[in-house]
Amino acid sequence: MQTNTESVKKWFETELHVSRETMSRLEHYADLVVKWQPSINIVGASTAEDVWARHLQDSAQIWPHLADIAQKSDTKIVDFGSGAGFPGVVLSILGANHVTMMESVTKKTIFLTEACRLCDCLGKTRVARERIEAAKPENADIITARAFAPLPKLLDMGQRHLKPGGKYVLLKGRAFESELADARNAGWRFSVTTFPGLVDPEGVVMILEGVER
Repeated sequence: MQTNTESVKKWFETELHVSRETMSRLEHYADLVVKWQPSINIVGASTAEDVWARHLQDSAQIWPHLADIAQKSDTKIVDFGSGAGFPGVVLSILGANHVTMMESVTKKTIFLTEACRLCDCLGKTRVARERIEAAKPENADIITARAFAPLPKLLDMGQRHLKPGGKYVLLKGRAFESELADARNAGWRFSVTTFPGLVDPEGVVMILEGVER
């Protein structure tokens, strides 16, 4: 009988068609998260026991929605509030060429840097220990975020970091409809596409394009 971890690894192989090398790097990364968790609390304690589904698979479900553009040499992804690297490190391991992970908590940036080094992602990533609202504009093609901030606040902070024609690819929970309404009430205009969440049945992958105020 398969464990949950084994079934998630099978999902990576059959749905995302990852190579053995990529799977090995994902396994190394998952082990690092579990190893560092007791000392710096980089993920919720209740989710650390199921890091493959609750974090790696949850992050990786956005890959099919940006893989084509993310693998181009000139595409820049900026991940807000990266924490332990979800989804930033996962996207880099899967093949994204340029991922900037913005995280203001020092102990988390130390982990991110070490994880990128050990998972052979340093050449494709940048760890920025900065507050998003104070950092210089990033000119991103894609902004990602997971469990970061309500949509109106995210757009308030993020829009100056997004290049014209760029888009947001976000992981949102059960309150996503009210967040969309709040953002529109705050004067934001955009086109939105949502896809059912793979790990959280009440959540969604949310793609925003044409964002303006």
